[in-house]
Amino acid sequence: MVRSLYIEQNPDDAKALAHSGENQRLTGHFEAALDDFNRSIELQADSAWAIAHRGETYYLMKRYEEALADFNRAIELNPDYIWAIAHRGVTYRFLGEAYYTKALTDLDRAIEHQSDYVWALAYRCRIYELMKCYKQSLIDFDRTVAFDKTIFGGKNWLIEKGLIFCYDGQYSEAIACCEQRLLEVADDTTALYCIAISKARWQGLDKAASEIERSRTALLAQWETGDRGNILYRLCGLEILEGNCDRAWQYLQEAIPINDEAIELVGHDPAWLEWRDHPKTLALLAS
Repeated sequence: MVRSLYIEQNPDDAKALAHSGENQRLTGHFEAALDDFNRSIELQADSAWAIAHRGETYYLMKRYEEALADFNRAIELNPDYIWAIAHRGVTYRFLGEAYYTKALTDLDRAIEHQSDYVWALAYRCRIYELMKCYKQSLIDFDRTVAFDKTIFGGKNWLIEKGLIFCYDGQYSEAIACCEQRLLEVADDTTALYCIAISKARWQGLDKAASEIERSRTALLAQWETGDRGNILYRLCGLEILEGNCDRAWQYLQEAIPINDEAIELVGHDPAWLEWRDHPKTLALLAS
């Protein structure tokens, strides 16, 4: 933890403490950031900036209820605090499906205020996707990429768009996006997975057999070095697609604790169409 000499010499300066907290947050020292923000807010209880940035710290620590409370308080103090409104919207996204509409309302307001607010556009794209408003999600996706292709991970934006196409049942478009990605990275596991699922849903399991096997081989090849949570989820999708339910549920059970998006993905991924509402699947998701 790095503390400035100014803070050491001026421990009662609320503004300096708040900015020290922000530096701690930006460098990943979240507990230290909270200490500084708490001290700052004790000295200046009506600082919307310090309260909102403490809220962002709570958000990064996945303490979403506390984050929401801080964003609410900051917006009460400054009703036109667009940064806090946008970040509250994203916090709502992690409080569950019942909060998606509130998330959308906040992000709409931020974008109405600033039409090129790329960060807010990208998250609104995600909220629309979670709400299964895929065509609206694609509109926001294209707007976001027009401003900044890097926000979706550089060339990975092709995969992200391909996945939304896949969820919307636009399988040929999904395959085209992911094939473009494979020209750059031939063993990209997400692109290979999306192609396998899309072709199986579009043309049938038999015609997608080679794509399914190619996807599985690539996932297993990265077992030791790749993102284990993502690999487990993709493996479970391939298994459920082929009707290997017990193996799929086992992979899913292992994926959920280490893949924050596994539960959400089941709700969108066409691999799970026939099995999404099965009691075993629902039990795993609920647990």
